Amino acid sequence: MIQQTTDSLKLWQFHNLSQHKGIKHFISGRSGGVSEGEIGSLNLSFRAGDTRENVQENRSRLAYALGISPEQLFFPAQTHSIHVKKVEPGTQSASLTDTDALVTNSPGQCICVMSADCVPILLYDPVKEAVGAVHAGWRGTVGKIVTATVQAMQQEFGTKPADLIAGIGPSICPEVYQIGEEVIEAVLQTFGKEANLISNQNGEGKGYFNLWEANRIQLLNLGVQPTSIEVAGICTYQQSDQFFSARKSGNRAGRFAAGILICPE
Repeated sequence: MIQQTTDSLKLWQFHNLSQHKGIKHFISGRSGGVSEGEIGSLNLSFRAGDTRENVQENRSRLAYALGISPEQLFFPAQTHSIHVKKVEPGTQSASLTDTDALVTNSPGQCICVMSADCVPILLYDPVKEAVGAVHAGWRGTVGKIVTATVQAMQQEFGTKPADLIAGIGPSICPEVYQIGEEVIEAVLQTFGKEANLISNQNGEGKGYFNLWEANRIQLLNLGVQPTSIEVAGICTYQQSDQFFSARKSGNRAGRFAAGILICPE
């Protein structure tokens, strides 16, 4: 990934998406904001135990770094669902409830998802000029939310998966993400044993889940070109000084964001 610092904000970008001048995109870190403690400093979530004033200031700083107004940032109220909603002119953020993925073809509307170990995924269709932002934890991954998002882009915008460019962002890595029997069973039911998404299973019924590959497989199965998928390969748990990690902090972390917008003409 490409790392940039704007004022005091440290932002990351995917190499593949950065080649396209018709969009802006970002992955935020945890520096450059006003929040304190375990949620410091660039917490972007109102549900992380922060003050509303802090979050609003942090979002304003992010918007300024992107060259847009805070009103152009759209964050869904995430619930680890597989629900996808379309953002268009007139959409109110308050309407984006029980939602973990957003799509739009409206210029100037920055669709975002928040994370602190789950996988943020950004999608861009340069042919139809449409974008998507996806939040995929283990529930969303097993429920195939990235598949649902691509299908929504196909239905709403006529997107062809072969045209899509995808970035799989920083999240907890397969070397660290240990899960129990219930999650292992759900993964195997969705992807099958042959996908090799679970490693190092032990006698206690625990193993390690590769969220990155599980979401990459979905994109490949839809017809997205392998060369069009970039995996950041950054572990939020191992690099919790740069990104929020719920597991590392004992669920006391703030939330970073991934976002994408179509530039106005």
